[in-house]
Amino acid sequence: MYIDILKQIVNNYERYKKIAVNLEWVEFNSKFYNWYEYPHGMIVTVCDFPKNYVKENSEQAYVQAVLCNMAYQEEWEQDFWKITSSERLEYMTQANSLYSDYMTYKEYHMKPVTEDYLINEIKLHADKYSIPENEVNSVIPYLTGTENIEIGGFYGCDSTFISIKDNSIMLLECGIWY
Repeated sequence: MYIDILKQIVNNYERYKKIAVNLEWVEFNSKFYNWYEYPHGMIVTVCDFPKNYVKENSEQAYVQAVLCNMAYQEEWEQDFWKITSSERLEYMTQANSLYSDYMTYKEYHMKPVTEDYLINEIKLHADKYSIPENEVNSVIPYLTGTENIEIGGFYGCDSTFISIKDNSIMLLECGIWY
């Protein structure tokens, strides 16, 4: 279900930009985990939206989750997107390489993955890089009973996954980045 929606947005900067420019920012809770030690690791962004928001506004929820992830990684305030549509358009036009880097993939996969596969991927990285078990356990519920999708990667040795429920989105990036 959600995979079909993502196929229309991911790697399609013009569609992503149109949604982002017109996005009605919804208040939500988010968490960010940066389990990265050069050159390996994982980066996790969890977005808890209001009840059924993702189910009823899938495109907007995905775009807002990507913008949330971007804000964390760029060390910006989470409300950075609470600006006018004309300012949004200007930023996304002038800095399109920055904005597009967060939603385009050289290695485009867009394929479903099982809960077990994703849990094993997380635990593999967690064990290898001494990520605290309580932090790992705090993200596992976001990928159970969800649609889990491998979106793709940038370098052939990294992957971005998304786990989508009716009221939450978890973005998980893991791999090796030089």
